[in-house]
Amino acid sequence: MSAASAKLAALRHLLAERFPVTSRPAGRALATGLSAIDRLTGGLPLAAVTEFVCAVPSCGGQLLLGQLLAATRATATRVALVDGTDSFDPASFSADQLAHLVWIRCGKTSQALSATDLLARDANLGLVVLDLRRTPEADLRRIPSPHWYRFQRAVESTDLALVVITPRPAVPSAQLRFLLEVSHSAADLTREQPFLTARLAPTLQRQRMQIASTA
Repeated sequence: MSAASAKLAALRHLLAERFPVTSRPAGRALATGLSAIDRLTGGLPLAAVTEFVCAVPSCGGQLLLGQLLAATRATATRVALVDGTDSFDPASFSADQLAHLVWIRCGKTSQALSATDLLARDANLGLVVLDLRRTPEADLRRIPSPHWYRFQRAVESTDLALVVITPRPAVPSAQLRFLLEVSHSAADLTREQPFLTARLAPTLQRQRMQIASTA
């Protein structure tokens, strides 16, 4: 072994001793405050991808997003929203709900994917939401499957949950997939938002991992 190689090996050993890698227990989750989710899975799995499919119009996608903002605000968890079609309306939420949010406005699907790839590695965030609800079908079809698995690999060494909201099942790497498949009626428009949020009942379609506890 050359002198340079020996010094490099010694440096790596020193760094390993001073900055040991902390193992992350399996099964950690971020509570959502929605009993239909937390009761089944404990919440959103950390270090994993969860997909929410808004399968029909007016099925509660916006209510879901609002609840995620409320739940993370209560725990001082930082959130990034990657707005795939620049359609997020901050005026629909209170200033307090938005205080911990980073909003990334994207005009193209490719921009949204690139932003998500970057944010999925950010240790300062606890939740990243990629909203593709209004993404054209042609754009969804053009997203290569390896791109989704890249997201899963990116978050595996983090303490954040990655949520993708889609109009149809599109994320093959999702460890959990929930369906929102019941449209709200016209009468529901007269109800208060907390009432409608409490009635959200996403259907668990896929679960590829066990979640042991809530973070």
